[in-house]
Amino acid sequence: MPTSNWAAKTGGVFYALWGVVHILGAGVQLSVLRSDGPGALTALISSAAPYDPAASPVPVAAGRFMGMGAFNILWIGMLVTLVAVTLNWKNRRLGYWLNLGVVGATDLGLLLVLLLPGTMAWSDGGIGISLFLLALAFATLGRIRARAAA
Repeated sequence: MPTSNWAAKTGGVFYALWGVVHILGAGVQLSVLRSDGPGALTALISSAAPYDPAASPVPVAAGRFMGMGAFNILWIGMLVTLVAVTLNWKNRRLGYWLNLGVVGATDLGLLLVLLLPGTMAWSDGGIGISLFLLALAFATLGRIRARAAA
């Protein structure tokens, strides 16, 4: 049975923070989409590439896809937070691999779709990626320490 240690707990905290940031971000996106429409949400997300909704309106169907994306970010944030507080905190191998896979794939998508093409500012998208890298570093150290103690 894995031992619990400060590094694993710290990794769990950073994963939980990643999850909460994404839950809040998804809530903001869904709220903007509902109140102001897809053009306003596109303008919000496009922090590095100014977008004028009046000059190029976003079709309603695109708004539905954006809503689905925000909903997915919401449940991914909830899953990551749950895994962080139940499995990463206890330095469980399953939690290590679950959050590495889910957060890694989610942030890879952010990187490829929004950050590298220059749509979203790195100052906006980099928050989650920084939390992921910190979580991964501490969770990995926790797993290494558990192995050494065994």
